[in-house]
Amino acid sequence: MTTPPRVDLVHTSPVVTTALRHELRSGPAPVRVDTTVHSWSDFRREWDFAGDVVVLHALLDDHVPLPLKIRALHRLGSVAVVLGPERESPFARRCGAQGAGAWIEPTNGLVATARTIRQVASGTVPEHARTAPAAPGQAELTDRELQVLCLFASARGHSPADLGRVLSLRTETVRSHLERGRARYRAFGRPTHDRAALRAALVEDGWLLDPVVWTAAARG
Repeated sequence: MTTPPRVDLVHTSPVVTTALRHELRSGPAPVRVDTTVHSWSDFRREWDFAGDVVVLHALLDDHVPLPLKIRALHRLGSVAVVLGPERESPFARRCGAQGAGAWIEPTNGLVATARTIRQVASGTVPEHARTAPAAPGQAELTDRELQVLCLFASARGHSPADLGRVLSLRTETVRSHLERGRARYRAFGRPTHDRAALRAALVEDGWLLDPVVWTAAARG
């Protein structure tokens, strides 16, 4: 007997995870739903690295940028499916370049979303969930540089000292990551002299979600 594919759910809304778990388990081609959590930190604590597909909310609000989450899952052999708006955005395209298997917009509805997740779990990505190819990044950045730059440029306005406490790094180390990352952009002629300029570069490259999307989702 063939073992059904396993799906893990990471979404900020308990209502969404409960409804999606029920639909995935009871649909015409049921799948296993083993892990259902509402934050990336909870997922990291509970995940046993066995999920075939990991469904991620695009608006998870934590200290790991979504493209880096997807990159980590891809390296470990799991396919990420993102639930979020703006499938044609640079952010969605960058996530696709990092290994996201599909991007499902909220307008698809519960039944259609579950059907698409099943299709991805079986190895097929429907056209409506595919992401367009990402443009080459303006700067080659390490995972840590990306994390520090994105958090620093976010709407919260973290200081290097704040980031050091959050990431368990010395403030001097955070400043070093910031300067190296900014220097990589400057080498391509992209100004990053202040937080707004850095944010614009990261949004254009698709590493950071456009703040307008957060505002539209009442999460700004």
